[in-house]
Amino acid sequence: MKRMVYYLGFFLLLTSCNFNPTGIQLNPAWTSHSLSAWHNHHPDMIVVSQDKKWLYISCETNASLLAPSLLAINIETGKQHILLFGLHKADALKMAPDGSLWLGEEFKDGLFWRITEPDKLPSEQRVDRATLASSSPAIMPLHRVGNFKHEGLTFSKDGRFAYMADEWKEGCIYRYNLHSHQLKVLHKDKGWLTIRDAKNARLDAEKLHGQYFNRIEDMETLPNGQVLLAETKTGRILMLDDSQALPKVTTWLEDDALIHPDNLAWDEKRGWLWITDDNDPSFLWAWDGQNLREIARHDSGEITGVTLHGSDVYINLQRSFGQVEVLLRLREKTNSKGL
Repeated sequence: MKRMVYYLGFFLLLTSCNFNPTGIQLNPAWTSHSLSAWHNHHPDMIVVSQDKKWLYISCETNASLLAPSLLAINIETGKQHILLFGLHKADALKMAPDGSLWLGEEFKDGLFWRITEPDKLPSEQRVDRATLASSSPAIMPLHRVGNFKHEGLTFSKDGRFAYMADEWKEGCIYRYNLHSHQLKVLHKDKGWLTIRDAKNARLDAEKLHGQYFNRIEDMETLPNGQVLLAETKTGRILMLDDSQALPKVTTWLEDDALIHPDNLAWDEKRGWLWITDDNDPSFLWAWDGQNLREIARHDSGEITGVTLHGSDVYINLQRSFGQVEVLLRLREKTNSKGL
């Protein structure tokens, strides 16, 4: 009983005031507010629902019918619930052009799971990872998009393709046609080559001599249709231009301060790229086109899952087993230039 009272009190402290006991260190031009707190949920990617009412958060937990894989938080009320249990290392997360939610698993045999109308899905659904059976027909595995470490995901501006990256030291970039259901891998000189066996996508990509990258983490589509990729082992942000017959990948951003870029979010209002840095300490950076500036850091936790809702910036603080993990809303102070 005493332990329950302690955690309840701590949660109320986190969610009711701007005082921040989590150890986050902020740029003076910004404030933070704690919205949710958990233990052992390992929150990662964050996306905003199409109706702008919900935040969805993937949870990088081991497969178990009792382990959370997907959280839903009402932006206005702060009410939260667990939507899904049972996936293994849930990570990649994006809203698809048709309004469904894609949730990917970050391990070598990982799958993408498609959730139709996630805002209408009853809470506490489950997936049996051994049989791939789900408790709802709205939750289905996407076998055709390939088995590999799914962390990077984005969709083309015209809604035709899903771009994915295998988060591996010899991982490739894949393109999935949402209409023809064809999966292809990027070859440096030949463009997109067809994967014959999606279940063994890595093996097929190797046979086709797909272009290797060193652990692509996140992907983000820019307003001009180009796709940014965070290559964490090289400390670079790459750009994929798929507008020509032969796609081209070039370096978009390289800075000595950027060590292990992880999650990306394009801030259309400010014209900035937000970048989380999975280093020790962990950072939240903002790139304004000229300068890379530190917005937040944490010395003992990982800042994950940056996303935007209006002018507000949302991040998770993922921490070690038993430590409090939180969802934070960052807000720019009035009359501040933010950087």
